[in-house]
Amino acid sequence: MSIRKVSCPAGALALVFLSAACAPALAPGIVFPHRWPGKPGYNGNIDRIGIKEPSGIVFHPGRDTLFVVGDKGSIAEIQKDGTPVFSQALPGDLEGITVDPATGLLYIVVEGDDVILEFDPERRAVLRRFPINRAFGGNPEFLEKQRGRYDDGVESIAWVPNPSHREGGTFYIGNQWDPPAILEVEVPLRSRPSGPAEARIIRVLPTKIGDPADMYFDARTRRLNVVCDADNILLEIALSGEIVAQYAFPGDTQEGLAQDDEGYIYLAQDVGGIYKLKDLRSSASRRR
Repeated sequence: MSIRKVSCPAGALALVFLSAACAPALAPGIVFPHRWPGKPGYNGNIDRIGIKEPSGIVFHPGRDTLFVVGDKGSIAEIQKDGTPVFSQALPGDLEGITVDPATGLLYIVVEGDDVILEFDPERRAVLRRFPINRAFGGNPEFLEKQRGRYDDGVESIAWVPNPSHREGGTFYIGNQWDPPAILEVEVPLRSRPSGPAEARIIRVLPTKIGDPADMYFDARTRRLNVVCDADNILLEIALSGEIVAQYAFPGDTQEGLAQDDEGYIYLAQDVGGIYKLKDLRSSASRRR
């Protein structure tokens, strides 16, 4: 769950430029090009379950459905129109979810514990747990563990396939504040198929962004799409860490972000609701 939120009036979402009163450090001048399915700002909520504090969402290409996690400890599968498939408790402050299309398995980050769960959507069960090693660059506590107060830890996750990598790819993980960063993380998914194992930070992107609340990887553009709910922005980031594009993004407390195979964006809000928008970014304008 995000804290240190920068609040903006609801009407600011309709502005092309963010107002000075709520301008964040990164204040893009272009509104994310989209179309609501109904009246602008309305009729887009497809949540028929009433998921409490939805914090992560992913499109599963093998099942043609969406999976949503809530930071009160739940996971749900829904159709693209919001029709429920199943919903169940899954203990933990679940903040982000992604899928490996090659296996169909889901991966969920748990804030506070800073662990990645491997979840089988067929069995609807956790198969493995991968604690994230906090060390990087000679600092054994690069990922700070806050004690005695809320731990602003891992907040988002995206799987980036790489056929030449021994594990089939790597994860990109957004850490909320301590420190605010996007990490590339290696997990022994293939090389160690059983037994205890941990995730290891292998790179920290140079991108300077606070509270990367959720992200997904666009295989067509080879870019991460990252939503920052503290600033109400969406960034397109190359895997090198370069910010390629940035937009003022609709919604409030944007905690989950996904894109399906039909060009729709799904936005999960911490205050409740899953909103479906048509992504109007042209493929020509998104390629370099």
